[in-house]
Amino acid sequence: YKLNNIFGGDQLEVTLAHQFNTLWTDEGIYAKNFAIFTVPNATHSDTPASIYAEIHITPYHQVQQIEPERFEKVSPKRDFKKRTHRYDSSSNRRSMITIGNATKSDIAPLASFSTVDEHRFPGKSAPFKESAHGGSCCVSFSVDDINIDGTRNNHHESLIVGIAHTKVSWKPWYGKSHIPQKEKDLVPHTHYVSFFYAFDPQPPFQIRARSGYFCLGHAPETFDDTLQPEEGGVFNPHSVLTRNRPLLQYNVTFDCPQMHYISTFIEKAGDPTSTVIGYGLNDCTPRLVEVEKKEISRLLFPDPMDMVLEMLQ
Repeated sequence: YKLNNIFGGDQLEVTLAHQFNTLWTDEGIYAKNFAIFTVPNATHSDTPASIYAEIHITPYHQVQQIEPERFEKVSPKRDFKKRTHRYDSSSNRRSMITIGNATKSDIAPLASFSTVDEHRFPGKSAPFKESAHGGSCCVSFSVDDINIDGTRNNHHESLIVGIAHTKVSWKPWYGKSHIPQKEKDLVPHTHYVSFFYAFDPQPPFQIRARSGYFCLGHAPETFDDTLQPEEGGVFNPHSVLTRNRPLLQYNVTFDCPQMHYISTFIEKAGDPTSTVIGYGLNDCTPRLVEVEKKEISRLLFPDPMDMVLEMLQ
């Protein structure tokens, strides 16, 4: 099954090996945001790898083993977590088979660094949801990757790294007229951030580290304040419009879209020291960026000596 390109000409061809339109869900689980990863068989390398779906990332890493090629029939009308999915005659009414029960790790460690939201809104008043979902997963990091090419010697096991997302959720008080608008503007809802997380490559897939929040930005501007050809050019003519909705928190405007959603995270072809991250801006246009593994390791396992401390007056 070949997918047609929306932007970028005819140089990129994407082909699906299967028509993947099988739902997987369970009681109390939304049928969305499942990051899929595989784990090779440690004792029988010639057997197929096991396939897993991440249900939740934090505060507990919850993972379910699945078999995408096996399914059971689903009734034409079935309620999934208060959402009703209806199927027309051309759709396959199938639900993916699961293997065993979902695993649940111990609570995830604290973030490796703090961000502005934690300083402005400490403790339970933090605006972003603690429960994060997967965005894209996963890339394997060797011991050497984690120890940044041998410059450190703190870690002795390989890990799997993924990227999760969370957001400021809408709450009923946003609709209350007696709440001053200036208070609502301090924490505008439906604004997204992401973070890296690293976990063990075997059940229960314990998270060993997670970074602080970050956002991914627009295409950079040139020194004369004109936009790069890839932003606003023939390949993506509407991307400049995403700058009209920036990420805002505590009256601070960040050079990022209000919503960035990472859907691709892979090791760069031909270069095992680097990764490629693909994300969407405000659910409108896409971007690809290259990030070295050592930079991700620095975010997950920062060296205290690299941190810049400022004296508080």
